[in-house]
Amino acid sequence: MTRLLSTQDHADGWLRRATLATAFSSAFLASAAFAQSPNVEYQVQKGAQVWSDKVYPVKVSLDLDRLPQPPRWQPGDPIIEYAIRDNSLPPGWQPAKPRHFGEDPLVRLGQEASGASGAGIETLQFNVQGNPGNGGQPPDTNGDVGREYYLQAINGTRIIVLDKEDGSEVTSFTLGSLAVGTQTGCNILRSDPVVYFDQLAAAGEGRWVLAEFTTTSQCFFISQTADPTTGDWYVYEFPSASGGIPDYIKFGVWPGFYYAGANENFNGGHSNYAFDRENMLQGLPAEPAQIFASPELNGYAFQLLLPADVDGNTPPPDGAPGVLLRKRDDEAHTNDGAQDDPDNDFLDYWEMSIDFADPNNSTFAGPTSIPISEFEAELCGLRNFNCVPQTGNGPILDSVSETLMWRVQYRRFEDRQLMLSSFVVDVDGNDLHGIRWFVLERPVDDTTGGWTLQQEGTHSLDDTHRWMSSLAMDQRGNIVMGYSVSDGNGTFPGIRYAGRQFDDPPGTLPQGEFTAMDGSAANNGFRWGDYASMNVDPLDDCTFYFTTMYNPTSNWDTRVIAMEFDNCETLPETVLQDGFEAQP
Repeated sequence: MTRLLSTQDHADGWLRRATLATAFSSAFLASAAFAQSPNVEYQVQKGAQVWSDKVYPVKVSLDLDRLPQPPRWQPGDPIIEYAIRDNSLPPGWQPAKPRHFGEDPLVRLGQEASGASGAGIETLQFNVQGNPGNGGQPPDTNGDVGREYYLQAINGTRIIVLDKEDGSEVTSFTLGSLAVGTQTGCNILRSDPVVYFDQLAAAGEGRWVLAEFTTTSQCFFISQTADPTTGDWYVYEFPSASGGIPDYIKFGVWPGFYYAGANENFNGGHSNYAFDRENMLQGLPAEPAQIFASPELNGYAFQLLLPADVDGNTPPPDGAPGVLLRKRDDEAHTNDGAQDDPDNDFLDYWEMSIDFADPNNSTFAGPTSIPISEFEAELCGLRNFNCVPQTGNGPILDSVSETLMWRVQYRRFEDRQLMLSSFVVDVDGNDLHGIRWFVLERPVDDTTGGWTLQQEGTHSLDDTHRWMSSLAMDQRGNIVMGYSVSDGNGTFPGIRYAGRQFDDPPGTLPQGEFTAMDGSAANNGFRWGDYASMNVDPLDDCTFYFTTMYNPTSNWDTRVIAMEFDNCETLPETVLQDGFEAQP
């Protein structure tokens, strides 16, 4: 079996054929049995499949100010529908059982606590326009912050570079223009861009990583310095596992590798990739991507595992595996009611360990299930792209209810490791959208125990829909979550945020809810998101940056906001640890 990929041969510059090598044991073959089984038993898959020969980079050095700019969208220009999430029914798909779910068990705690613990972050450091609306649906707005700059990307793919101190625009460019003349397919990108700053790279100096897929491959643009404005990049192109689009692929930074989950059918499950981070950062030939299959959940046509992404200046313990997660509503995803847990739903996670020298030694172990409070996964059904109402005659919006929301943030403190993320839920049994958020923890010195639930909450304060969330934690344990809002009673699609300080009551966001931007019109298409991004400054480890979309007119726009809690730089480390120890 072979796949074709255009890669730059470092020796002679010619395109060459990428061959499929396989390295997997009998344990890996068992992955095919995972498909459609929501209660799959824990297994260790030993040995990864490997696509292509080594992937050779192309080194580029460009004047970013001279790169072409895409024309600005004007009213009357066509609306572009970017690649819709694959919603085809997998073999053996069964509809979920009818539900009679009432109120979310955590929502009242959140409502009672909102605004009860101080003034929160009412004053933003800045609130500026990001990339303007380009007529594409959806924009896939995301970004990250580095040493001096904040980079934001949207479908299209326009990258805007902002001064992180005041949000002023420094430069902008289209991502594909970095690959013109490289003899790769990376100059014609499809959608789903991801921006992240690898703050652990180059002995803590950091490197920028920009990623997006083509119709048959995954492209990476790795900055050669911590300054993205120099125009110096390494371009890598890896073939996809399916030979087609690695749909909705989402990445994480982990020591030793970049890794990702994708909504891409592979070996009876879905693709999970690992890429050769060490060589890619140095501009050396990268070892082939390694790929494992994860099982499908019944009832979802769109699904993937979301990888944990390292924040902070302390990396995970030596040899710690990367972690990929999903949510599971066992009543919605099982056919056999006898196995339903009436009191809990679950977060499932897998652990990935990679050996690029010998793929036979790589492992993918899971799932391990963490009980969490019951939640309702069905929002207008399990595979409906239209569920959030708008005021007026605008189309019903997509809430992307199937997966955890970008990102799963990882942090290591002195004695424990934490992960946090969020997802949308039905808070009243009548499709009112709210946000379930959670924090997981694991002791640093525990090499055999698993991740456990530290705290969780549901954020929904009234009849306005809240969804498309992203949250992060600063070095003191404070959390800020940003999200979209809309309803049919006068609230047009806008941007809000809420937060908690490290010692607030567990499961609550009591620092108040604030509006970053009110919407003024209904969006002219039903696609929304597909993701937003909350990130923390890698230098002060206190300032939060959030970016997402909103509607000033019928065509969306984007914003970038920055904020921090006053206690972040003054709180003693001993108080921080006591605060965490006081939480369940």
